[in-house]
Formats: sequence, structure tokens, C-alpha cells
Amino acid sequence: MDAASDQKRSPDSAIRAELNRVLASQAFLTADRRARLLRFLVEESLANRADSLKESVIAMEVFDRRSDYDPKLESIVRVEMGRLRSRLTEYYAQTGANDPVRIEVPKGGYQPAFAFTGQEPTQPTPPPSRRIFGGPLAIALGIGVMLGLGLAATVWWRSQGGGRAAHISIVVLPFLNLSGEPGKEYLGDSLTDELTEALAESKDLRVVARTSAFQFKGKNQDVREIGRALNAGAVLEGSIALRDDKFRVVVQLIRAADGYHLWSRTYDETLAGLSHVETEIAGSIEHTLLPDGEPGTRTRPATAPIISSNPEAHELYMRAIYQLQLHTADSLRESLKLSQDAVRIDPQYVRAYFAIARAETSLSAIGVISGREAAELGRAAVRKALAIDPQFSDAHAYMAHTTYVYDWDWPAAEKEYALALQAEGSHGQAHSLYGWALMTRQRFDEARSHLRIAEELDPQSPGSRQNMVTDLIFERNFPAAKREIADLFKLYPKSLIGVRDLGWVAILEEDCSAARSAAQTGAEWYPDLGDKAGSPTMKVCCGQPEEARRQLEQMAKQSEKEFVSPYPMAQGYASLHDAGHAFEYLQKSADARESMVLYLEIDSLFDPIRKDPRFAALEKRTGLRP
Repeated sequence: MDAASDQKRSPDSAIRAELNRVLASQAFLTADRRARLLRFLVEESLANRADSLKESVIAMEVFDRRSDYDPKLESIVRVEMGRLRSRLTEYYAQTGANDPVRIEVPKGGYQPAFAFTGQEPTQPTPPPSRRIFGGPLAIALGIGVMLGLGLAATVWWRSQGGGRAAHISIVVLPFLNLSGEPGKEYLGDSLTDELTEALAESKDLRVVARTSAFQFKGKNQDVREIGRALNAGAVLEGSIALRDDKFRVVVQLIRAADGYHLWSRTYDETLAGLSHVETEIAGSIEHTLLPDGEPGTRTRPATAPIISSNPEAHELYMRAIYQLQLHTADSLRESLKLSQDAVRIDPQYVRAYFAIARAETSLSAIGVISGREAAELGRAAVRKALAIDPQFSDAHAYMAHTTYVYDWDWPAAEKEYALALQAEGSHGQAHSLYGWALMTRQRFDEARSHLRIAEELDPQSPGSRQNMVTDLIFERNFPAAKREIADLFKLYPKSLIGVRDLGWVAILEEDCSAARSAAQTGAEWYPDLGDKAGSPTMKVCCGQPEEARRQLEQMAKQSEKEFVSPYPMAQGYASLHDAGHAFEYLQKSADARESMVLYLEIDSLFDPIRKDPRFAALEKRTGLRP
């Protein structure tokens, strides 16, 4: 063999050696599907078979799909590519940090890129040239290490090993109430909620969260538009009516790409049989959507059904969920009572226990009870739920968040977040909460990766988007933060949080005019909530320190009559370089267990007092510093 041939083979051999190292690592040993995908991409690339690096070919060759594979309905290749990129990022951030070759798959395609140590990643050029390390390719490694023990890569769309999982996306639209009675509105809402939860039990379905689904309630919108807005391949819509003590439930499953009706059913059943109807609907959907009509893979305990078999408890829960979504003080109290009544009748009703915690949390959010009281009562209910169903993702996410915010116990909280992400049916809530928590620990890349997943799972919800804005602001990436705020306004044209975040960015950019404009806009949109005069930090930004101090003194007097958040007062005093008052209100914020106090390490408004020994002491108290 001549030297030229040896030289030609050397890069290929090095890449294959690296491929074998990667596939032998812990990150890939338990991920057969990603291993098959990576080996296929690398080998096809080295063989210069560019035509094989297409979604349809990959679906058939790697994931055993038929020739009629429809990428609009089934997203397995794109989903698994996301997982693969995360696995590779995880591997090179840890085990493979010093490997002589690096393998990456840039976003936007399926062509892998390779780089020897000290070189930029490059891609094989097409034939006839055989140069593997041609021109440089700029790669942005935006996804950080997510969770230890390889958990993060396994939670993306709830994967199950092998080539079986279809990962078809579906949204359950709010059911219409055709009973002719406004008092029966709870029937449709609760049916939507329970079917969403039942379908989410399947590891092989990606189910859009209820928050996003309810954005389309009462809107006569084309299912194709809904599918595009929610990135859903299938849409379930239906109605429920009560006639002579019997429920008539009409459902139809529609392919979002073209509006084609895949399946439809009509059920007539009593209240006692309604739970069976929901179970049958979920099973029929899986049979229709999953490959070969196989049932979805699930590992939920038999003792923890989504729906109670007790009709009275079930109806109480349905009413509780409806009242919870009204989100007024009276409705939340009623929801709490109904949920408590439901678990008294059926002590194994997991969802009703969690409804208690949701009601307690919401009552705290609107100032009816303290956050500490809500956490104590809510956690007592959630512990009962987890004792019945240890894989209840939402419950683990709740425990993680309260453990972090109220106990300041980060190690324990992170373990709960891991359990929440590992379990099924999180609908993005676990990712959103974990992303927020990671941000407060200055783990910004990881935070953004989870917040992006949350947006995918719940695209119409403001929560993860607002957390993303906060993340970008604390990173001082103001242009990206403004773009996220603009996207938030597309969904919610008069978002008070959005306009306040614009004001926050303007203050940090020392743009007084923009800060004033944001304050005035917020006051016009929400006269009872907005403050046309702006915040104390805005006044400092605009060169009015005495005005800022007078406003802070007024806020202090107001706090003697009602709760006023101490955290923005601490920000205001810190901006004035008044360390004494700033620490006084920071301590009050910590005593109140305000979640914002966990922003200490990343909030640049506290830079003027950051070197004060009291700052380090407060960081240590809140668990932000060992």
C-alpha cells in the first residue's frame, strides 16, 4: 500500500476510533437508538454517501420505518437528532474533553463534522474530492451538560429504547360544552385535562401541555393552523353533553397536516362509566397513531390511575379543576375544598392531591395566604400523591421547586428535578422550573436548553418564555432578551411582565427614555397594576436619586399596611449605594422566602454592594454559596 493511501486512510481511521470511544462511553451505552444513529451518520459521511443523510432515509435505515414515513406526522428523526446532539455535548464536556478527535452534528442538517485537537470542526466534502478536513465550519455549542447519569438525553420526548417509539405529537383541544348549561362548563375542561394526562402516560407520544391547548378554547380556528402553532402532528377535538343523566361524548382525531379525519367515535355513558370512556379514547388514539397499532409503553403503577373509579370523587375533581382555572380567590378556595372532598372519598386519587397543592400555590400567588403556608400545606398533599405514584412528574417538580425556594436545599432539590424529568407527563413544567433554578446557579447554558424544551412541550405558555427572558437578562444578552420579549408579545400582545422586562432591560442599558416609555405603557395597559412613575431603579437610571429615595420611603410605609415585595426595594437601595437599607430589605425578602432572593448571585443591580461581607453571608444563608 503506498504512502498516499495510508495518508488518505489516516483521518478515517482516527474518526472511527473516536466513534468507538464515544459509543463505549456511559452516555451511549444505555442509548442504543442514539448509538445506531451516530454510527450511521458517521459511516455514511465517511463513505461520501450524502444522499443517505436525509430524514426519510434515516427514518427507514435507523429507526425501521416504512417507506410511507410521514415527517409531518412523525418527528422521530428530528427528536432523536436533538437527543444525539445533547449526548455528544455531554460527552465532550466530561469524559471526552481531551479526546484527539471531536464529532459533532451541526444544527440544520444531518451531516456530521469532525475536528482534530486544535482544529475547528470540518465536514467531509462531496466527491470527487476526498478531503475530510476541508474548510472550517463555525459551530455554536449552545447546549450545556443537563443532568448527571445521562438523564437529560433520555427525557427528550420520553424515549424508549430500540426503534419502536413513534414520538407522534398530539394536542387535546378543549372539549365543547353542548349541555346548554353554563354550570356544566367544567365537564369539557376536565375531560380535556384528564385525556391530556392519560395520553401523556405513553412514552411514545409527545402531548402538548394543557396550558397551550387552552389558548384555543372558544376559537373556531383551522386545525392545520393549530397544528403549526403547537408543532402537533395530530389534533383531538370533541364535545360533551349531558342529557337525561347520560353523557354523550363525541371525539374525532385529525391529522394536522391536511385536516384528514383519522378516527371518530361517539359514546353514551353515565357518570359512573365516564372514566372508562376516557380510558377507551386514549387507547384508541394510541392504536391509531402508534406503529402497527401497538399500545404505548408505560410504567405507571396500577394503584395510581389518572381517573378515579369512584364517580362521586371523579365529579368533585372535575369541578375542582374548572374552579382552579378561573383563578380568583373564591374559585381557588372552592377548588381546594372540592379537591379535599375528592380525596376523602377516594384516598388513592393522586391527581386530586396535586390539585390541593395547585390551589394552595395559586392562593399564595394572589396574596391570600403566605408562600410558606402554601408550601407546607401543598407539600403535605404532594407527599401523599408520591406515596401512591412515585413516578408522578408534576409532583416531583413541585417538591423540587419548594425544596429549593423554601428550604434552600439545592442538592435535595436537584435530585427531585432529576426524578421529575425522568418520569412521564411533565408537559414542560419540570423543564421550565429546572431551567429557572439552573439560571439562579449561574448554569445558563443548561438553563436555556431546558427552557427550550419547555417551550417545545408548551409553546403557548408564557412561563418558560418569561424564564428565558430572565435568563438572557441576567446574562446581559439584551438583544436576545428583546427578541424573546417580542415573541412573547406575539402570543400575549399586552403582557404586563413583558413590558416590565423591557423596562428592566432599558434600566440595565441605562436608557432612561426607553425605561420611562415601558413604565407608561404598562400603566396604560393595566391602570391598577402599572406604575407610570416607574420603579426606584428607573429613577436612579434617569438621574433622580432623591425621587427614588422618596418612592422607597413611600413603599416602606405602604408595607406596614399590606405586603410589598422587599426585593425591588433592596434593588432600589443598592442602586443608591445605600448598603444598610439594601441589606435590611434583602433580609426581609429572604425571611419571606421570596423566590427572587435566589437571584442574588446574578442580579447586577446588587453590584454596588456585592463586596460587602454581608452579601457573602446572605449567599451562604440561602445556599447559593457553600
